[in-house]
Amino acid sequence: MANHRLEALIVRTDTPLIKAIELMTRAAEKILLAVDDDGRFIGVMTDYDIRYAILDKLSLNDPIEKMISTNPVVGRVGMTNAEIIELIERTRCFQIPIVDGDGHLVDIRFIREFMHHLVCPSEVVAVVMAGGLGARLRPLTEHTPKPLLRIGGEPILFIMLDRLLSDGFTKIYLTLCYKSQMIMDTIQAVPRYQDKVHFIIEKEPLGTAGSLSLLPVKPSAPFLVINADLLTDVPLGEMRRFHGVEDNVITMATKRETYVMPYGVAEIADGRVLSLREKPEFTLFVNAGAYILSPQVLDLIGGGVRIDMPDVVNMLLENEMRVGSFPIHEDWIDIGTPEQYDQARSKRVGPAFAEASAQWA
Repeated sequence: MANHRLEALIVRTDTPLIKAIELMTRAAEKILLAVDDDGRFIGVMTDYDIRYAILDKLSLNDPIEKMISTNPVVGRVGMTNAEIIELIERTRCFQIPIVDGDGHLVDIRFIREFMHHLVCPSEVVAVVMAGGLGARLRPLTEHTPKPLLRIGGEPILFIMLDRLLSDGFTKIYLTLCYKSQMIMDTIQAVPRYQDKVHFIIEKEPLGTAGSLSLLPVKPSAPFLVINADLLTDVPLGEMRRFHGVEDNVITMATKRETYVMPYGVAEIADGRVLSLREKPEFTLFVNAGAYILSPQVLDLIGGGVRIDMPDVVNMLLENEMRVGSFPIHEDWIDIGTPEQYDQARSKRVGPAFAEASAQWA
């Protein structure tokens, strides 16, 4: 098979999930293509399939056979560009495998090849929460706000903003409170942020959701809310599209973590021991500090009222509204303590930027 970009995406059905994650991360195409020994196309494994497998708590050593979508959208050899564009627009598929009459995989076409022919939303909004005191990082934050602490020679906030712009976000709001003028002066001195980054000033701290009531215009489409102190390779544009596919009101990024209890755990009822587990492991999904919100969520947030995102999520759940999880397997560091800051400085999370198709929802 002479098509090198195709070769990088080929997998067999017995490939372990952990290997599939490695291959997809390395290829940065959000898709793998399963073929049999004769090169006949079997199906695809997408970024979504991996995340669903994580949600289902499948083992990383499980083969991907049952995770593959065996009836994907495909194109045929000989299709014109116009026909492929029509297929992309009709199906909302960003990658189109091309097969011949015998079912052999011969090529793959990506949406980025046709972006100049496609109509994308005029604004893709992100709100970056950058108003915190950074109290746990003192004394580092006594004179420098946490978003301006440096990693690899540049402020944490610059890393976040550059990532968002590369992921297709076209309008970014920074919510500020502590040392807001210092942050504004720093951002306004950088030409690449001109006309793209806008400021929302909190007169007093409003929590991780309260400042959303200060948005000058209600977004017309789902938008991102993210903490400014995250370093991550999570494809945030892809998370926005996932939100639309799942028809959620809020989608929150979650990280699967395993904790080992250092003691034996007894289950007790009526003073009797029912079972004893020695140093059991618990798998939990933790909040990763990034959310996609549908615009109607803003109707629940009162102006000038302090409220945090967990409060909003619980409010939606009480009203039986759809809250979804976007499970992440990518690098993720929450810079909240001196130890986490040191970790981030020693292991700078490398950018694995989402493709331009992240502008679609």
